[in-house]
Amino acid sequence: MYPRLFQFGPVAVPTYGVFAAAALIAGLTLATRVAARLGLQPNQVWNFGLTGVCSAVIGSRLLLISGNWHDFVAYPMVMLTIPVPRTTDTVLLEIGLGIFAGLLYLTLKKMPWLRALDAAAPGWALGQAILMLGCFLAGCDYGLPTAMPWGVAFHSRWALLWNGTPLETRLHPTQLYFFLLQALLCLGLLWWLPRRKQAGEMAGIWLLISGLAQFFLDFFRGDNRPMILGDALSLMQAIDFCMVVAGAVLLLRHSSLREIEYAQEDV
Repeated sequence: MYPRLFQFGPVAVPTYGVFAAAALIAGLTLATRVAARLGLQPNQVWNFGLTGVCSAVIGSRLLLISGNWHDFVAYPMVMLTIPVPRTTDTVLLEIGLGIFAGLLYLTLKKMPWLRALDAAAPGWALGQAILMLGCFLAGCDYGLPTAMPWGVAFHSRWALLWNGTPLETRLHPTQLYFFLLQALLCLGLLWWLPRRKQAGEMAGIWLLISGLAQFFLDFFRGDNRPMILGDALSLMQAIDFCMVVAGAVLLLRHSSLREIEYAQEDV
């Protein structure tokens, strides 16, 4: 596909990076629109999302640089543009820093956690959908070989160099599978917004459905995924399982808690 979107002399502009920026802006913009519908301050929701995402991205990049300092000194632009390898350390660092920074911001601003998460859910789904299109064009998060007619073959040597993508082989377009999942979830959450009955419901729906679907879609991925439990499951599948549990907890909370929350929202 097109791992490099533009080339300015020795500097390559990666397609994934451009789509990541577009995903961030689009997701945050949608989150602010939903926040206004939920009685939250849009600028605070924007800062909440930006704080979480930037903390995750910067933290993982610093981890990559610290482990390859000599390469960074020799090729700084290359080290700043190549995708961060998806290892157990980088994945857990990104998730941990993102969650910690985001929830810390909500706490310091005294924002209701559940309503803020509800506002973020459709935007997160939209951002993930756009990001998966970037992955498809860049060749990352590729699938297993397949004989299905919708299989895709990559031909760019940059996809092989940057992501280890097999070339000239028909692969499951797992990026498009994940794109369709998140795009439909985004539309579904927006449709459900006026029907929302409790704080945390939209976040719970996204966590439950996204985690469950991604758990099974992960079996079709062929990239170098971090594995756990004697290679029985991938790290992302373990995270997906945690998402399903968290989503179920949000959706099955006792009705008395709902009444308390709505009383607090009306104050």
